[in-house]
Amino acid sequence: MEHVLEREDRQEELTKEIKSIVKEIENDDLKVVTFMEYTSPPKEIKPKVIKFNKALELLRLIAKQGKIQKGVAKIMFYSPSTERSRGLTPTMMAGFQYIEPGVATKPHSHNMASIYLVVKGKGYSIIDGRKYYWEEGDIFVVPANAVHSHVNTSNEEVVLFDVTDSGLLENLGILEFKEED
Repeated sequence: MEHVLEREDRQEELTKEIKSIVKEIENDDLKVVTFMEYTSPPKEIKPKVIKFNKALELLRLIAKQGKIQKGVAKIMFYSPSTERSRGLTPTMMAGFQYIEPGVATKPHSHNMASIYLVVKGKGYSIIDGRKYYWEEGDIFVVPANAVHSHVNTSNEEVVLFDVTDSGLLENLGILEFKEED
């Protein structure tokens, strides 16, 4: 019969008799967990609803300001409960990208993979030198480390929703982003 352990932190209690040897191993940047199944449970990540119309209002305002790139905006969402990962979950982050008509994003790459849903508009993405056309309702994938940019070919705004594995990479301390020349 299976026995599921309830997660509760009992490290202090369980390490009383072995504390001296543990202290010899540990230092400021190294800690020992001697009984893994009795560590603190992870923080609760609560369900969320992101209101699209409010997000779209923010995207339009950012694109109009043009502080990073005129006609382009990008917002990502995270939960403070994910701490260092800065994701919506400890392994995933999601957000929206906005592109005004006739505008292209700057080519860039990152070591996170991205899955995009085209919420509004149509255009194409250049991924590692190859053109991929998309329109509203389509889904496309940008593999990790692929140099890519997105182009709005329509007369209306483009809104892309993307989910990345950046939370996982941030937790591992290996998240990278590179803008191409």
